[in-house]
Amino acid sequence: MYFVDRSAVVAKPTAAFLQWLNGVEDADLDLTLAQLRSDCTVLLVPECDTPEQVIAYIGERYEAIFQAELSAWYGDPKLWPQDMSLSAFWTFFEGDVHDMVLDMEAGDMQLAPVLDNMM
Repeated sequence: MYFVDRSAVVAKPTAAFLQWLNGVEDADLDLTLAQLRSDCTVLLVPECDTPEQVIAYIGERYEAIFQAELSAWYGDPKLWPQDMSLSAFWTFFEGDVHDMVLDMEAGDMQLAPVLDNMM
């Protein structure tokens, strides 16, 4: 095992996110909140001294994260919520901060951008 010089944030959708998913016109989803939260996005961020610093880092980059999460469900931005503010982001997601990240494999990680504006 190898220490990774990053912290991790698990972006967990909330009931508000599920309500938005189910409210999209012609949505044909049958998900529970538990199902939605069972496979969440993990964001690697710089190591920080406190969880508050990690959340502030996410807050500075929330727009790209918000867009990536929404586009994973509906690629058309016209279907996304009208309110794309930081407050709306934290209404749609909870962030679980983890300060120890271990890599079980030796070797370099392969990086590929999710959205052009995220990098």
